[in-house]
Amino acid sequence: MDSPYKLNLSLCVLFLVSFGFVIFKGINEPLFIDINSMAKQLNPFIWVNMTFLGDALPACVIMILFIRKRPDLVWSGVIATLIATLIVNLFKLYLNFPRPPLILDNSLINIIGPALYSHSFPSGHTVTIFTLTGILIFYLRTFYLKVLMVFFAILIGVSRIAVGVHWPSDVLAGAAIGLFCAVAGVFIVRKLRWNKNKTVQLIIGFLLIMSILYLLLLYDCRYKQAIYLQSFYSLTVLIAGVREYYLLQKNSEDIQT
Repeated sequence: MDSPYKLNLSLCVLFLVSFGFVIFKGINEPLFIDINSMAKQLNPFIWVNMTFLGDALPACVIMILFIRKRPDLVWSGVIATLIATLIVNLFKLYLNFPRPPLILDNSLINIIGPALYSHSFPSGHTVTIFTLTGILIFYLRTFYLKVLMVFFAILIGVSRIAVGVHWPSDVLAGAAIGLFCAVAGVFIVRKLRWNKNKTVQLIIGFLLIMSILYLLLLYDCRYKQAIYLQSFYSLTVLIAGVREYYLLQKNSEDIQT
């Protein structure tokens, strides 16, 4: 087992153990209040923009940057996303745990943006960002960059507590699920070797570009303070993505000739 697998699985176990500790110690609510209260000391603008980056569409479209050089990671992302979506939807459908605004007195917590009340477990944003993080751990070459990416993902998970819509247990479980899905996606793609077809790469790349355009022009992230980041992020990824797609298409034409 190579080091990316070990790192992902070790982190997955760490988050699962932390989740179990929080649940069995019965500290979910007080821990939420403490983190939410401490997060209040920072400008809401920070947490809103962090939580935007954990949304499914912004996190997924970044894969366009790897469509030419690392199609295996794009395929892994597709498979991991499908697995993660299935797991999250099943949990939310059959458990439907209440969110903090429904349980706690709203005077005790800081709510930023829309107050959500149901389908708390697990945190979908955290699952998404840790799925992406787990995939990128296989791409990033230096250990320090991997640690930085994990830290960034943790901040996005914390942002879901900061905006007042998820329990710590939701975030910890979401991190573990995301890492597991990333490992599963990479493992499946490496076993089946689905990354060799240039036509499929072009189709996936085209769909990702259309998704970026939707993110730029039509997507409602539900946080008004994140609109500037949404525009800048979308435009930057679009420019870089179109370049990668053009080079991929050019390389495909060169191979055919």
